[in-house]
Amino acid sequence: MSSFTKASKSVPRAGILAVAAAMLLGAGSVTSPSAEDVVITSQQQGTDILALGQTEFTCVRGNPRLLQYNPGEVIGSDLDFSGRFRIRKAPVFTPVAKALFLQDGALAYVRGEYALEGERFALTAELVDLNSGEIILRKKYSGPREGLRKAAHQFSDEMVFQLLGEKGIAQTAIAYVNRRAGAKEIWAMDYDGFNPRAATRNGSINMNPVFFGAKDKLLFSSYLRGLPQFYLSDIDAPSMTALFPSRGMNSAPSFNRMDKELAYASTADGNSEIYRRGASGGKAERLTFSGSIETSPSWSPNGYEIVFVSDRSGSPNLYIMDRDGSNTRRLTYDFSYCGSPAWSPKGDKIAFAAIDDGNNLNIYTIAPDGSGAVRLTSGGSNESPAWSPDGRFLAFSSTRLGAPEIFVMRADGGEARRITYTGGNSNPAWSDY
Repeated sequence: MSSFTKASKSVPRAGILAVAAAMLLGAGSVTSPSAEDVVITSQQQGTDILALGQTEFTCVRGNPRLLQYNPGEVIGSDLDFSGRFRIRKAPVFTPVAKALFLQDGALAYVRGEYALEGERFALTAELVDLNSGEIILRKKYSGPREGLRKAAHQFSDEMVFQLLGEKGIAQTAIAYVNRRAGAKEIWAMDYDGFNPRAATRNGSINMNPVFFGAKDKLLFSSYLRGLPQFYLSDIDAPSMTALFPSRGMNSAPSFNRMDKELAYASTADGNSEIYRRGASGGKAERLTFSGSIETSPSWSPNGYEIVFVSDRSGSPNLYIMDRDGSNTRRLTYDFSYCGSPAWSPKGDKIAFAAIDDGNNLNIYTIAPDGSGAVRLTSGGSNESPAWSPDGRFLAFSSTRLGAPEIFVMRADGGEARRITYTGGNSNPAWSDY
Protein backbone atom coordinates (compact mmCIF):
# COMPACT_ATOMS: atom_id res chain seq x y z
CA MET A 1 0.00 0.00 0.00
CA SER A 2 1.19 3.52 -0.75
CA SER A 3 1.11 6.56 1.47
CA PHE A 4 1.57 10.29 1.15
CA THR A 5 4.09 11.72 3.60
CA LYS A 6 5.82 15.01 4.20
CA ALA A 7 9.27 15.15 2.72
CA SER A 8 12.18 15.57 5.09
CA LYS A 9 15.76 16.43 4.36
CA SER A 10 16.58 12.74 4.25
CA VAL A 11 14.13 10.53 2.33
CA PRO A 12 14.85 6.77 2.05
CA ARG A 13 15.33 5.76 -1.58
CA ALA A 14 14.02 2.21 -1.15
CA GLY A 15 10.36 2.05 -2.07
CA ILE A 16 10.06 5.66 -3.24
CA LEU A 17 7.92 5.76 -6.35
CA ALA A 18 7.86 9.48 -6.88
CA VAL A 19 8.85 12.82 -5.48
CA ALA A 20 6.55 15.77 -5.98
CA ALA A 21 7.96 18.47 -8.24
CA ALA A 22 5.52 21.31 -7.78
CA MET A 23 8.33 23.83 -7.89
CA LEU A 24 8.95 22.76 -11.51
CA LEU A 25 5.40 23.35 -12.70
CA GLY A 26 5.06 25.81 -15.53
CA ALA A 27 3.29 29.13 -15.69
CA GLY A 28 -0.46 29.03 -15.44
CA SER A 29 -0.54 26.53 -12.59
CA VAL A 30 -1.87 27.16 -9.12
CA THR A 31 -0.54 24.80 -6.45
CA SER A 32 -1.08 24.35 -2.76
CA PRO A 33 1.65 26.14 -0.75
CA SER A 34 2.72 22.83 0.77
CA ALA A 35 2.36 20.69 -2.34
CA GLU A 36 6.10 20.75 -2.93
CA ASP A 37 6.58 18.86 0.36
CA VAL A 38 4.49 15.87 -0.70
CA VAL A 39 6.05 12.59 -1.71
CA ILE A 40 4.64 9.14 -2.40
CA THR A 41 6.18 6.14 -0.73
CA SER A 42 5.30 2.51 -1.19
CA GLN A 43 5.48 -0.48 1.09
CA GLN A 44 5.03 -2.76 -1.95
CA GLN A 45 8.59 -3.39 -3.07
CA GLY A 46 8.95 -3.50 -6.84
CA THR A 47 5.48 -2.20 -7.67
CA ASP A 48 5.04 0.76 -9.97
CA ILE A 49 1.24 0.82 -10.20
CA LEU A 50 -0.52 3.46 -8.10
CA ALA A 51 -4.19 3.30 -7.17
CA LEU A 52 -6.09 6.56 -7.59
CA GLY A 53 -9.67 7.64 -7.20
CA GLN A 54 -11.41 9.92 -9.66
CA THR A 55 -14.66 11.84 -9.57
CA GLU A 56 -16.57 13.08 -12.58
CA PHE A 57 -15.50 16.43 -13.98
CA THR A 58 -18.43 18.84 -13.88
CA CYS A 59 -19.35 21.49 -16.42
CA VAL A 60 -19.95 24.65 -14.39
CA ARG A 61 -20.80 26.87 -17.34
CA GLY A 62 -21.99 26.22 -20.86
CA ASN A 63 -23.50 23.17 -22.51
CA PRO A 64 -21.48 19.94 -22.06
CA ARG A 65 -23.37 18.41 -24.99
CA LEU A 66 -21.27 20.59 -27.27
CA LEU A 67 -18.43 18.14 -26.59
CA GLN A 68 -18.17 14.51 -27.60
CA TYR A 69 -16.17 13.74 -24.48
CA ASN A 70 -15.69 14.76 -20.86
CA PRO A 71 -12.15 16.00 -20.11
CA GLY A 72 -12.13 13.89 -16.95
CA GLU A 73 -12.72 10.79 -19.06
CA VAL A 74 -9.72 11.73 -21.20
CA ILE A 75 -7.52 12.05 -18.12
CA GLY A 76 -8.78 8.75 -16.70
CA SER A 77 -8.13 7.02 -20.00
CA ASP A 78 -4.62 8.49 -20.19
CA LEU A 79 -3.74 7.28 -16.71
CA ASP A 80 -5.14 3.81 -17.41
CA PHE A 81 -3.39 3.69 -20.80
CA SER A 82 -0.05 4.47 -19.13
CA GLY A 83 -0.14 1.19 -17.22
CA ARG A 84 1.10 3.07 -14.13
CA PHE A 85 -2.25 3.68 -12.45
CA ARG A 86 -5.32 1.77 -11.34
CA ILE A 87 -8.34 4.09 -11.38
CA ARG A 88 -11.49 3.73 -9.25
CA LYS A 89 -14.22 6.14 -10.35
CA ALA A 90 -17.18 7.69 -8.53
CA PRO A 91 -19.70 10.33 -9.70
CA VAL A 92 -18.98 12.67 -6.77
CA PHE A 93 -16.76 12.69 -3.70
CA THR A 94 -18.74 11.42 -0.72
CA PRO A 95 -17.81 9.43 2.40
CA VAL A 96 -18.87 6.30 0.55
CA ALA A 97 -16.69 7.19 -2.44
CA LYS A 98 -13.76 7.94 -0.14
CA ALA A 99 -14.17 4.55 1.53
CA LEU A 100 -14.22 2.82 -1.87
CA PHE A 101 -11.09 4.68 -2.98
CA LEU A 102 -9.28 3.72 0.22
CA GLN A 103 -10.47 0.13 -0.09
CA ASP A 104 -8.89 0.00 -3.53
CA GLY A 105 -5.59 1.22 -2.09
CA ALA A 106 -5.86 4.82 -3.32
CA LEU A 107 -4.46 7.61 -1.20
CA ALA A 108 -5.37 10.44 -3.56
CA TYR A 109 -8.06 11.24 -6.09
CA VAL A 110 -8.49 13.38 -9.21
CA ARG A 111 -11.25 15.97 -9.52
CA GLY A 112 -12.00 18.89 -11.79
CA GLU A 113 -14.41 21.23 -13.48
CA TYR A 114 -14.62 22.99 -16.81
CA ALA A 115 -16.51 25.83 -18.46
CA LEU A 116 -17.52 26.42 -22.08
CA GLU A 117 -18.03 30.00 -23.15
CA GLY A 118 -18.54 30.69 -26.83
CA GLU A 119 -15.65 29.05 -28.64
CA ARG A 120 -13.40 28.93 -25.58
CA PHE A 121 -12.89 26.66 -22.60
CA ALA A 122 -11.52 26.86 -19.08
CA LEU A 123 -10.40 23.75 -17.21
CA THR A 124 -9.28 23.24 -13.61
CA ALA A 125 -7.94 19.81 -12.62
CA GLU A 126 -6.63 18.74 -9.23
CA LEU A 127 -4.97 15.82 -7.49
CA VAL A 128 -6.09 15.73 -3.86
CA ASP A 129 -4.82 13.80 -0.83
CA LEU A 130 -7.66 11.54 0.35
CA ASN A 131 -6.90 11.78 4.06
CA SER A 132 -5.94 15.42 4.52
CA GLY A 133 -7.79 17.01 1.62
CA GLU A 134 -4.57 18.77 0.70
CA ILE A 135 -4.20 19.69 -2.97
CA ILE A 136 -1.09 17.98 -4.28
CA LEU A 137 -1.38 19.34 -7.82
CA ARG A 138 -3.67 21.94 -9.33
CA LYS A 139 -3.54 23.15 -12.92
CA LYS A 140 -5.66 25.65 -14.81
CA TYR A 141 -5.94 25.80 -18.60
CA SER A 142 -7.89 27.95 -21.03
CA GLY A 143 -8.03 28.56 -24.76
CA PRO A 144 -10.00 27.77 -27.92
CA ARG A 145 -12.47 24.95 -27.40
CA GLU A 146 -10.65 22.57 -29.74
CA GLY A 147 -7.71 22.68 -27.32
CA LEU A 148 -9.63 21.20 -24.37
CA ARG A 149 -8.65 17.61 -25.12
CA LYS A 150 -5.01 18.63 -25.42
CA ALA A 151 -5.26 20.38 -22.04
CA ALA A 152 -6.62 17.19 -20.49
CA HIS A 153 -3.65 15.27 -21.94
CA GLN A 154 -1.33 17.92 -20.54
CA PHE A 155 -2.71 17.44 -17.03
CA SER A 156 -2.24 13.69 -17.38
CA ASP A 157 1.42 14.25 -18.21
CA GLU A 158 1.77 16.68 -15.32
CA MET A 159 0.45 13.98 -13.00
CA VAL A 160 2.86 11.35 -14.31
CA PHE A 161 5.75 13.73 -13.76
CA GLN A 162 4.47 14.79 -10.34
CA LEU A 163 3.97 11.26 -9.05
CA LEU A 164 6.60 9.25 -10.92
CA GLY A 165 9.26 11.80 -11.85
CA GLU A 166 9.07 10.83 -15.54
CA LYS A 167 7.67 12.43 -18.66
CA GLY A 168 4.23 11.26 -19.76
CA ILE A 169 3.31 10.37 -23.34
CA ALA A 170 -0.28 11.69 -23.44
CA GLN A 171 0.74 14.67 -25.60
CA THR A 172 2.68 12.62 -28.13
CA ALA A 173 1.50 11.79 -31.66
CA ILE A 174 1.63 8.82 -34.01
CA ALA A 175 2.04 9.17 -37.77
CA TYR A 176 1.09 6.40 -40.17
CA VAL A 177 0.31 5.53 -43.78
CA ASN A 178 -3.34 5.34 -44.83
CA ARG A 179 -4.31 3.67 -48.09
CA ARG A 180 -7.45 5.06 -49.72
CA ALA A 181 -8.67 5.20 -53.31
CA GLY A 182 -5.40 3.88 -54.72
CA ALA A 183 -3.22 6.46 -52.96
CA LYS A 184 -1.14 6.20 -49.82
CA GLU A 185 -1.24 9.35 -47.73
CA ILE A 186 0.57 10.21 -44.51
CA TRP A 187 -1.76 10.80 -41.56
CA ALA A 188 -1.17 11.67 -37.92
CA MET A 189 -3.24 11.24 -34.76
CA ASP A 190 -2.97 11.69 -31.03
CA TYR A 191 -1.23 8.82 -29.27
CA ASP A 192 -4.60 7.30 -28.28
CA GLY A 193 -6.00 7.34 -31.84
CA PHE A 194 -8.10 10.49 -31.52
CA ASN A 195 -7.87 13.58 -33.73
CA PRO A 196 -6.71 11.89 -36.97
CA ARG A 197 -5.68 14.35 -39.69
CA ALA A 198 -4.02 14.15 -43.10
CA ALA A 199 -0.42 15.36 -43.36
CA THR A 200 -0.35 14.82 -47.15
CA ARG A 201 -3.05 15.17 -49.79
CA ASN A 202 -1.19 14.65 -53.04
CA GLY A 203 -2.87 11.48 -54.35
CA SER A 204 0.50 9.75 -54.75
CA ILE A 205 2.27 6.97 -52.87
CA ASN A 206 3.77 8.31 -49.65
CA MET A 207 5.50 6.04 -47.14
CA ASN A 208 7.99 5.65 -44.28
CA PRO A 209 6.99 8.64 -42.13
CA VAL A 210 9.30 9.69 -39.30
CA PHE A 211 9.09 12.68 -37.01
CA PHE A 212 11.68 15.23 -38.01
CA GLY A 213 12.82 16.51 -34.63
CA ALA A 214 9.66 18.33 -33.55
CA LYS A 215 6.43 16.41 -33.10
CA ASP A 216 4.61 18.61 -35.63
CA LYS A 217 6.93 17.99 -38.61
CA LEU A 218 7.18 14.79 -40.64
CA LEU A 219 9.81 13.44 -43.03
CA PHE A 220 8.67 10.80 -45.52
CA SER A 221 9.37 9.27 -48.90
CA SER A 222 7.05 10.00 -51.84
CA TYR A 223 6.63 8.99 -55.48
CA LEU A 224 5.06 12.38 -56.21
CA ARG A 225 7.61 13.29 -58.90
CA GLY A 226 8.69 9.84 -60.08
CA LEU A 227 11.37 8.06 -58.11
CA PRO A 228 10.75 8.19 -54.35
CA GLN A 229 12.42 11.18 -52.72
CA PHE A 230 12.27 12.74 -49.25
CA TYR A 231 9.81 15.48 -48.37
CA LEU A 232 8.77 17.40 -45.29
CA SER A 233 5.27 18.33 -44.16
CA ASP A 234 3.68 19.88 -41.10
CA ILE A 235 1.06 17.68 -39.44
CA ASP A 236 -1.51 20.46 -39.23
CA ALA A 237 -0.63 22.17 -42.53
CA PRO A 238 -0.23 19.58 -45.32
CA SER A 239 2.58 20.55 -47.67
CA MET A 240 5.37 19.03 -49.77
CA THR A 241 8.84 20.48 -49.24
CA ALA A 242 11.65 18.52 -50.92
CA LEU A 243 14.49 17.81 -48.49
CA PHE A 244 17.36 17.11 -50.92
CA PRO A 245 17.61 15.79 -54.50
CA SER A 246 19.04 12.40 -55.42
CA ARG A 247 19.51 10.48 -58.64
CA GLY A 248 18.36 7.28 -56.93
CA MET A 249 15.37 6.10 -54.88
CA ASN A 250 15.44 7.32 -51.28
CA SER A 251 13.48 5.45 -48.61
CA ALA A 252 13.34 4.26 -44.99
CA PRO A 253 14.70 7.37 -43.24
CA SER A 254 15.75 7.35 -39.57
CA PHE A 255 16.36 10.58 -37.66
CA ASN A 256 19.17 10.82 -35.11
CA ARG A 257 18.01 13.39 -32.55
CA MET A 258 21.38 13.49 -30.82
CA ASP A 259 23.36 14.72 -33.82
CA LYS A 260 20.56 15.87 -36.16
CA GLU A 261 21.54 13.34 -38.82
CA LEU A 262 19.64 11.04 -41.15
CA ALA A 263 20.37 7.43 -42.00
CA TYR A 264 18.45 6.13 -45.00
CA ALA A 265 18.43 3.66 -47.88
CA SER A 266 19.18 4.86 -51.40
CA THR A 267 19.93 3.47 -54.85
CA ALA A 268 22.03 6.52 -55.73
CA ASP A 269 24.97 4.25 -56.60
CA GLY A 270 22.89 1.49 -58.20
CA ASN A 271 22.19 -0.94 -55.38
CA SER A 272 20.15 -0.21 -52.26
CA GLU A 273 22.71 0.88 -49.66
CA ILE A 274 22.70 2.74 -46.33
CA TYR A 275 23.75 6.39 -46.33
CA ARG A 276 24.18 9.06 -43.68
CA ARG A 277 23.98 12.84 -43.96
CA GLY A 278 23.19 15.92 -41.90
CA ALA A 279 19.48 16.66 -41.63
CA SER A 280 20.04 20.29 -42.63
CA GLY A 281 22.27 19.52 -45.59
CA GLY A 282 25.79 18.44 -46.42
CA LYS A 283 27.24 15.60 -48.43
CA ALA A 284 25.84 12.08 -48.13
CA GLU A 285 28.23 9.43 -46.81
CA ARG A 286 27.76 5.86 -48.00
CA LEU A 287 28.09 3.37 -45.13
CA THR A 288 27.57 -0.10 -46.70
CA PHE A 289 29.46 -1.72 -49.59
CA SER A 290 28.55 -5.41 -49.48
CA GLY A 291 26.87 -5.59 -52.90
CA SER A 292 23.66 -6.91 -51.34
CA ILE A 293 20.38 -5.19 -50.54
CA GLU A 294 20.69 -2.94 -47.46
CA THR A 295 17.70 -1.03 -46.09
CA SER A 296 15.67 0.08 -43.05
CA PRO A 297 18.32 1.70 -40.83
CA SER A 298 17.49 2.72 -37.25
CA TRP A 299 19.77 4.77 -35.01
CA SER A 300 20.72 3.75 -31.50
CA PRO A 301 19.52 6.39 -29.01
CA ASN A 302 23.07 7.62 -28.37
CA GLY A 303 23.74 8.01 -32.10
CA TYR A 304 26.79 5.70 -32.03
CA GLU A 305 25.35 2.71 -33.92
CA ILE A 306 22.84 1.81 -36.64
CA VAL A 307 20.82 -1.38 -36.96
CA PHE A 308 19.73 -2.25 -40.51
CA VAL A 309 18.42 -5.03 -42.75
CA SER A 310 20.69 -6.85 -45.20
CA ASP A 311 20.39 -9.99 -47.31
CA ARG A 312 24.16 -10.47 -47.50
CA SER A 313 23.73 -13.84 -45.78
CA GLY A 314 21.17 -14.99 -48.38
CA SER A 315 18.02 -13.83 -46.58
CA PRO A 316 17.06 -10.51 -44.95
CA ASN A 317 18.45 -10.37 -41.41
CA LEU A 318 19.46 -7.69 -38.94
CA TYR A 319 22.97 -6.26 -38.68
CA ILE A 320 24.52 -3.54 -36.54
CA MET A 321 27.33 -1.20 -37.56
CA ASP A 322 29.03 1.82 -36.06
CA ARG A 323 27.88 5.22 -37.27
CA ASP A 324 30.73 5.38 -39.81
CA GLY A 325 29.90 1.97 -41.31
CA SER A 326 32.65 0.07 -39.51
CA ASN A 327 32.45 -2.86 -37.08
CA THR A 328 29.49 -4.54 -38.81
CA ARG A 329 28.13 -7.64 -37.06
CA ARG A 330 25.15 -9.87 -37.62
CA LEU A 331 22.37 -9.70 -35.04
CA THR A 332 19.73 -12.31 -36.02
CA TYR A 333 20.22 -15.92 -37.18
CA ASP A 334 17.02 -17.84 -36.47
CA PHE A 335 14.66 -16.26 -39.01
CA SER A 336 14.12 -16.58 -42.75
CA TYR A 337 13.13 -12.91 -42.92
CA CYS A 338 13.59 -9.89 -40.66
CA GLY A 339 12.48 -6.32 -41.33
CA SER A 340 11.65 -2.87 -39.96
CA PRO A 341 14.05 -2.77 -36.98
CA ALA A 342 13.49 -0.03 -34.38
CA TRP A 343 15.97 0.71 -31.60
CA SER A 344 14.42 1.33 -28.18
CA PRO A 345 14.83 4.85 -26.71
CA LYS A 346 16.39 3.16 -23.67
CA GLY A 347 18.93 1.40 -25.89
CA ASP A 348 18.37 -2.03 -24.35
CA LYS A 349 16.20 -3.62 -27.06
CA ILE A 350 15.62 -3.62 -30.77
CA ALA A 351 12.11 -4.37 -32.03
CA PHE A 352 11.63 -5.91 -35.47
CA ALA A 353 9.25 -7.95 -37.61
CA ALA A 354 10.16 -11.52 -38.53
CA ILE A 355 8.67 -14.54 -40.27
CA ASP A 356 8.64 -17.30 -37.69
CA ASP A 357 7.76 -20.99 -37.61
CA GLY A 358 4.10 -20.30 -38.34
CA ASN A 359 5.07 -18.50 -41.58
CA ASN A 360 3.51 -15.31 -40.18
CA LEU A 361 5.02 -11.90 -39.59
CA ASN A 362 5.31 -11.18 -35.88
CA ILE A 363 6.92 -8.50 -33.74
CA TYR A 364 9.98 -9.52 -31.75
CA THR A 365 12.47 -7.76 -29.50
CA ILE A 366 16.12 -8.67 -29.11
CA ALA A 367 19.04 -7.26 -27.14
CA PRO A 368 21.71 -5.39 -29.16
CA ASP A 369 24.14 -8.24 -28.44
CA GLY A 370 21.78 -10.73 -30.13
CA SER A 371 20.50 -12.38 -26.96
CA GLY A 372 17.01 -12.75 -25.54
CA ALA A 373 14.80 -12.72 -28.64
CA VAL A 374 11.15 -12.59 -27.52
CA ARG A 375 8.02 -12.82 -29.64
CA LEU A 376 5.40 -10.21 -28.70
CA THR A 377 2.49 -10.80 -31.11
CA SER A 378 0.34 -13.54 -32.59
CA GLY A 379 -2.51 -13.68 -35.07
CA GLY A 380 -2.44 -12.07 -38.51
CA SER A 381 0.50 -10.21 -39.97
CA ASN A 382 2.23 -7.87 -37.52
CA GLU A 383 4.93 -5.46 -38.62
CA SER A 384 6.52 -1.98 -38.47
CA PRO A 385 7.08 -1.60 -34.71
CA ALA A 386 7.59 1.94 -33.41
CA TRP A 387 8.62 2.78 -29.84
CA SER A 388 6.94 5.33 -27.61
CA PRO A 389 9.47 7.94 -26.44
CA ASP A 390 9.55 6.46 -22.93
CA GLY A 391 10.27 2.97 -24.30
CA ARG A 392 7.27 1.44 -22.51
CA PHE A 393 5.02 0.86 -25.55
CA LEU A 394 5.17 -0.21 -29.17
CA ALA A 395 2.87 0.87 -31.97
CA PHE A 396 2.60 -1.57 -34.87
CA SER A 397 0.35 -2.50 -37.78
CA SER A 398 -1.60 -5.76 -37.76
CA THR A 399 -4.12 -7.67 -39.87
CA ARG A 400 -5.32 -9.74 -36.90
CA LEU A 401 -8.87 -8.42 -37.37
CA GLY A 402 -8.84 -8.30 -41.17
CA ALA A 403 -7.73 -5.04 -42.79
CA PRO A 404 -4.44 -3.59 -41.52
CA GLU A 405 -4.85 -1.29 -38.51
CA ILE A 406 -2.58 0.40 -35.99
CA PHE A 407 -2.32 -1.13 -32.52
CA VAL A 408 -0.41 -0.16 -29.40
CA MET A 409 0.90 -2.71 -26.91
CA ARG A 410 3.16 -2.74 -23.87
CA ALA A 411 6.82 -3.35 -24.62
CA ASP A 412 6.45 -6.86 -23.22
CA GLY A 413 3.62 -7.64 -25.68
CA GLY A 414 0.76 -7.21 -23.21
CA GLU A 415 -2.54 -5.35 -23.57
CA ALA A 416 -2.62 -4.60 -27.29
CA ARG A 417 -5.12 -1.83 -28.09
CA ARG A 418 -6.50 -0.98 -31.50
CA ILE A 419 -6.34 2.77 -32.21
CA THR A 420 -7.42 3.06 -35.88
CA TYR A 421 -10.64 1.82 -37.45
CA THR A 422 -10.76 2.87 -41.12
CA GLY A 423 -8.72 0.01 -42.60
CA GLY A 424 -5.61 0.33 -44.73
CA ASN A 425 -3.46 1.76 -41.93
CA SER A 426 0.19 0.79 -41.58
CA ASN A 427 3.79 1.90 -40.97
CA PRO A 428 3.38 3.84 -37.68
CA ALA A 429 5.96 6.29 -36.30
CA TRP A 430 5.84 7.68 -32.76
CA SER A 431 6.82 11.26 -31.94
CA ASP A 432 9.16 12.44 -29.25
CA TYR A 433 7.73 14.17 -26.17
